[in-house]
Amino acid sequence: MVEYETAKELFTNRLFPEAIVLGMPSDEFWNGNPDWFLSYIEAYKIRQERESEEKSSLIDYQSWLTGLYVYQGVQVALANSFSKRKNAKYVKEPISFKEKKKATMSDEQRIENEYLQFKMLTDAMNNNKLTKR
Repeated sequence: MVEYETAKELFTNRLFPEAIVLGMPSDEFWNGNPDWFLSYIEAYKIRQERESEEKSSLIDYQSWLTGLYVYQGVQVALANSFSKRKNAKYVKEPISFKEKKKATMSDEQRIENEYLQFKMLTDAMNNNKLTKR
């Protein structure tokens, strides 16, 4: 622990640099209300907490998006492995959720489409197993 011989040393060498890091203008530090320094400390803590939450949210989103790409890749690999047509394609460009969707499917259409794809895959797998026996 660093000890300071005078209050001036403490303020000049320790507290003032901290105030600069917190974004407190020097005029406010030296001439303003001492409680303002405590407010800057509290504001800094709040900002750090919010940034941490944003980073966590971004990491969650990136992980989810990675899973979506892996899912797409596995889906294409399985569809091409068990299908005679082998026409399944991986996405050609990055998935962007910021752009407006050009053509959106209703939830019912999407579910029906996924069901049909799954049915085709299982039928192909079953037919393949039956021919090997």
